[in-house]
Amino acid sequence: MLAVLAGAIVWAQMASALTQSLTVTGDGAVTTGWGDEGGDCTRISSDDGDTSRLYTPTAGGIRTCALSNTSGLGGTTINSITVTAKVRSLDPVSNTVKICVRSGGTNYCSADKDTNPATTYQTFTETWTTNPNTGFAWTTSDLDALEAGLTKGNGVGMGWTYMIVDIDYTAGGAAVPADPPRVMWYF
Repeated sequence: MLAVLAGAIVWAQMASALTQSLTVTGDGAVTTGWGDEGGDCTRISSDDGDTSRLYTPTAGGIRTCALSNTSGLGGTTINSITVTAKVRSLDPVSNTVKICVRSGGTNYCSADKDTNPATTYQTFTETWTTNPNTGFAWTTSDLDALEAGLTKGNGVGMGWTYMIVDIDYTAGGAAVPADPPRVMWYF
């Protein structure tokens, strides 16, 4: 970007937001739900419908999943994380779930997400701009220890087929081109 400042032409590059995804790698610390058909969190690492889902009909059941570590985010500004989950009700009635993150050994969950009245898979998201455990911006250490999961709201059968966490970040420092324009003074 070129700008004219006080009679000088100056070049600057604007920072742009980038995204990195953390994928499910296995079970996390909490596995008190979503195991009625067996299996672990690796069943929700791909979006394949009922082929490899987790299932529960139990209200209050919670499961957190371990995630892959960040890569190359040192020196960046982490703007937010968004957890995406894909679930479906087995009956065409109100069926609720909360999206959760586990940070510092504590679960933090969204408001209820309701599939009513659909019985097909629906995608729900929840975004956290700060780490709810600290109240401060996310760090790579926070994200490398992060778990994500779901809490079942009511006693209606629900399938969970997919989860991913997207990190929205801004690269640190402005890049300078190999041959930047010269500052030119004019009057």
